[in-house]
Amino acid sequence: MSQDQAFDVSTSSVLNAPQGEAGDGLWVGRVADKVLEVFPDQPLYTCAAGISPSGIVHFGNFRDVMTSYALARELEARGKKVRLLFSWDEYDRFRKVPAGVDPSFSRYIGMPLTGVPDPEGTYPSYARRFEVEFEEAMRALGITLDYRYQTQEYTSGRYADQIAHVLQHREQAAEIQLRFKTEKGNQEKGLDPDTFRRTYFPVTVYSRFSGADKVEILSYDGGTKLTYRCLLTDKVEQIDFKETPIVKLPWKLDWAMRWREEQVHFEPAGKDHGTAGGSHDVNSALARELFDRPAPVFQCYEFVGIQGMNGKMSGSKGNAISPGTLLDIYEPELLKWLYLRRVPMQSFNLAFDTEIYRQYDEFDREVAGLRRGDSSPAQQKILAFSGVAPKDETPLAFKQAVALGQITQWQEDKLSALAEKSGIPCSAPSAARRLPKAKAWLTTYNPEEIIALRTEPHLDYAGAMDEKRRAHIAKLRAILEEDSASIAALEEQVYAIPKDPSLSEKETKLAQRAFFKDVYQLLITRDAGPRLSTFLWAVDRAHVLRLLTL
Repeated sequence: MSQDQAFDVSTSSVLNAPQGEAGDGLWVGRVADKVLEVFPDQPLYTCAAGISPSGIVHFGNFRDVMTSYALARELEARGKKVRLLFSWDEYDRFRKVPAGVDPSFSRYIGMPLTGVPDPEGTYPSYARRFEVEFEEAMRALGITLDYRYQTQEYTSGRYADQIAHVLQHREQAAEIQLRFKTEKGNQEKGLDPDTFRRTYFPVTVYSRFSGADKVEILSYDGGTKLTYRCLLTDKVEQIDFKETPIVKLPWKLDWAMRWREEQVHFEPAGKDHGTAGGSHDVNSALARELFDRPAPVFQCYEFVGIQGMNGKMSGSKGNAISPGTLLDIYEPELLKWLYLRRVPMQSFNLAFDTEIYRQYDEFDREVAGLRRGDSSPAQQKILAFSGVAPKDETPLAFKQAVALGQITQWQEDKLSALAEKSGIPCSAPSAARRLPKAKAWLTTYNPEEIIALRTEPHLDYAGAMDEKRRAHIAKLRAILEEDSASIAALEEQVYAIPKDPSLSEKETKLAQRAFFKDVYQLLITRDAGPRLSTFLWAVDRAHVLRLLTL
């Protein structure tokens, strides 16, 4: 693909396919170049994102924000004035009753989301429940959004002139959309193009009689007055939608209209919107031909995956995972880094299983590189956009936070003391940040990983051990009875127990591994566990001695 093809705004995306390696922070520079080329010398650049709050705003929707956020930060770094606009499409209709909500809510189907009550009675509306959760997460992430609440925008009459413009050019709007439909598709949907052109009224009317959008448009006066019949009550009314703002554009026209109304210069969307002839191409044509404005520079992004959930989320929430839920286990800077380090058309997974250990470790390594001054320009940019400062601290590895947190019952002071005694790198601020997240990861999502001493001796396992292995356990018990003074001394003694002068180095390591397995099985019914010397030093000594009595 040539440079010109890659930046052709008539295509679905500036970057149509994955480019560069993971961590390539240069994609955002290429997109910024295109924005400045298409919209030069703007006093204010608007990067947009948005979602309909019809349910929990999940981790996939969050990529919409992060893609636009990256571009906004890049333009700011170039000295441009930028706003990051987020539209709550809360004037959309309530389409169906979600899982976990009283089936009686079916009576609200067809009403705007802000016209539906909160099922739990806490918030002013169904929509507001999900907006508040998302907005709180954005504050925790340090992401400042300029929110637009579309119920307020529509009912204020702000869009009345644009609605009139669309109605006055409804045949043109119909013709533009027909260009992107196939004959086969029309046949499957029973759509006759001539009838569509003649009868197309591109508006939703929320009846004043029922509150729902189940209406029939009877006439339009060519200005701002229309007559509708409410299909639920059979009542007829003529309104001036400038004075009675109960009219909304359908989402495709609404999207293009707001590009013009808000002067949007960049807006991403998922790959489902970016296919050739798809919704973005339709809206781009509507923007140019109906609203006389070039479409914003567009960037497709791939979907984000989740691993390690295995149905652990509540079914009443539809297994939706919000940014707020992710912040239970991810530090804000790390979560932003995970989204920013991939080019938009690369997919990646968020992890609720032990893969999260690797993600924290990779993040810590890149931050350490930033602190040493040997990270690449792309890494520096991604970390800066993620909110990382080159702090002079040694982070507590997430895996160690999980292991030591359990041993110390999640007490920061005890963990810091234990880490110092065992030689584990750990700064106090890092421990304070990561302990709560390690605890949430373990207790909420991975209870099977919880390490707990057996309540009674593991007699079945002990019965299968030969005399040599039993002798090794007896040596360990004798050492523990002497109450070793330090973790380091205990570690040296533990490693020495299975050593034999007749064994090679490789054979010695195998013998040590087998010995450790025996100890872990007798104590926690596992083949492996926390670093053995640290674990033995920290846990209840009397209880350990009882479990090691064979």
